[in-house]
Amino acid sequence: MSSLSQAIIRPCSSRFAASFLHQSQPLTRSFSTSLSRKEQKAAQPQTPATDSIELGAPVTYISESHDPWFNLSYEDWLMRNTPHNQPVLFLYRNFPCVVIGRNQNPWKESTPHKLREAGIPLVRRRSGGGTVFHDMGNTNFSIILPRLLFTRSHGAELVSRAIREQLGIKECTVNERNDVIIRDGEKEYKMSSAYKIIQHRAYHHGTMLISSSLTELGKSLKSNSPNMQTKSILSHRSPVTTLNHYNPSSAPIHHDDFVHAVTSEFSKVYSDPTHSKKMETNEVNPDWVKEPKVWKGVEELKSWEWQYGQTPEFSNELEGKLSFGDLSTSLTARHALITSITFHLTPSLHESTEETSQRQAFLDSLALSLVGHRYESLDGAEGALGHEWEDERWREMGNEVIGWLRRVM
Repeated sequence: MSSLSQAIIRPCSSRFAASFLHQSQPLTRSFSTSLSRKEQKAAQPQTPATDSIELGAPVTYISESHDPWFNLSYEDWLMRNTPHNQPVLFLYRNFPCVVIGRNQNPWKESTPHKLREAGIPLVRRRSGGGTVFHDMGNTNFSIILPRLLFTRSHGAELVSRAIREQLGIKECTVNERNDVIIRDGEKEYKMSSAYKIIQHRAYHHGTMLISSSLTELGKSLKSNSPNMQTKSILSHRSPVTTLNHYNPSSAPIHHDDFVHAVTSEFSKVYSDPTHSKKMETNEVNPDWVKEPKVWKGVEELKSWEWQYGQTPEFSNELEGKLSFGDLSTSLTARHALITSITFHLTPSLHESTEETSQRQAFLDSLALSLVGHRYESLDGAEGALGHEWEDERWREMGNEVIGWLRRVM
C-alpha cells in the first residue's frame, strides 16, 4: 500500500458532501460555480512558471480531528507527500490552544504555566510567523501548491474572495502585507497567516476567526516576561474581530459555511472538468491514518525538545520579595536551557552582615547548580546542591527560591 493511500482515507461523506451541494439557509445571493478558462488562469498564481506548469486535479482534505498536533503533522505530511503539481486545500479546527511560530519564544508570546493551569496546550508549528489562538470558533485553512507557483498574495486573495462573494462580507479584503483583513473605515482587523517553503512545495496557512472567544484569545496571548530580551521572532499584535460580527445575514456563519465557501472557490480556481480535473474531497479521521510519518510528526511536535527546546537564545531579569529579602535575578538561556544565572540579595534591615554573606554564598552555589536545567520547569533542581548545603535551613531557602522562579519565569 502506498504512503498516500495510507493517509488519504476516503472521499468526503454525507455531512460535508451535503453542505457542498446545497445549504439550507443561503447566506447570500447564488453564485457561479465555474469560471471561464481565461478567468480561471487569471485567478491562479502569476509567476514566471505559471504557463509552464501543468497542474493536476485539485484535492481538498477536511479533518474531523480537533487535535492540533495531529492536524499540524498531517498538514506537513500533505505538503511533503502529495504530487508536486497538485493543488491541495486542507481545512481543520482545533480545540483551544495557543500556537506559536517555529522561531518564537513561548514565554515572550504567552505565559506557559498559566496556559497549563487553564488546560490550554501550547503548540509550536513548523512554519514561521506569529502566535495565534485556536478554538472551535476558528477554522484553519492551508493552501499547498508547487513551489514555483507560490506567491504570498494568492492564498489570501482566494480566501478573501470566498468570504466576500459567498458569505457576503464585503468588508473582507487583502492588505499590502497580504493579510486577509476586515476593513471597517480606517480600521483593519487582521486574520493571521504564515508560510512554509520546501524544495518542491509551499503552503500558505492561516486562521479564520468565525465565532471565536476574543476574551479567551486576549487572556491566552499575555506574557508575564516584560523584561525578557530574545533573538526570537516577535508577534505583531493587531486588532482582531470575527466574521460573524460583520455577517450581513440573520443566520450566523458556522464552520461548515466557511468550509463550503472556501472549498467552492478553490474548486472554481483549480478544477477543469473538461480535462478530467474535477476536485476530489476527502475526510481525514485520525483513526484511519496508518502512515507512520504522520504519527512520528505528532510525537515530535509534542516533545519538550520541539515545543521549548527550539527557542532561540534569550535573557531575562526577574525581581521578587522572598521571606529572607528582596531578590533580583539575571539569566540567559539557549534552547530553553539555562546557560548562566546570578542572584543578588537585598537583605532585610535587621539582618547581620555575616548572615547576608552566608545567604549570598548559598545563592551563588544555587545559581551554579541551576545551569543546564530547563527554563521554568527546573526539573531536578531540588537537591542539586553540594553537601555543604544539606542543612534543613538551606534546603528550605533553596525550595523557596526555586518555587518562586517557577512562578515568575
